[in-house]
Amino acid sequence: MDEFLLFLQNKWVAIAMTIVIVAIAATILTFLATRFLKHVLMRDGGPLASSSIFLNIVRALIWILALCVVLDTCFGVNVSAVIAALGVGGIALSLGFQDTIANLIGGLQVSLGRLIKPGDTIRVGLDTGVVADVSWRHVTLVNEKGETIIIPNALVNKATFARISRTGKTEQTE
Repeated sequence: MDEFLLFLQNKWVAIAMTIVIVAIAATILTFLATRFLKHVLMRDGGPLASSSIFLNIVRALIWILALCVVLDTCFGVNVSAVIAALGVGGIALSLGFQDTIANLIGGLQVSLGRLIKPGDTIRVGLDTGVVADVSWRHVTLVNEKGETIIIPNALVNKATFARISRTGKTEQTE
């Protein structure tokens, strides 16, 4: 028994146990948060996009938070200094990824506003088709010829688009 207690008092064993406990907690929290978010997003009865932006963002935030807890608790890393450094680096990266960030923000606006859902028939500019997916970067349409059309979310937010009813008439212009 004394050997077991001595083993548990080892620094590396304590670190490994902390990492395992934080990983289990993060996994459970991720499961509960995504389940709740799916419930909230599906309350209208509409289909949820196969690669929902919100679910991926929540998963990433939970695991980043878990990593910060492990770094601070186990290794004594000052997480606030790391986050501040990432903020400065984030400004530089945001300048390089302007189009990607515009599409991400556009994807959030399209999803939060529930402007487009999978199964809708829409016309954006000269392209018309059925929405197959709304991702964080683009909207995927399938036209009547069976061709896949990918439209960046930034363009969907800037351009006028029309939702077409099943009878072929325009229902709403955004």
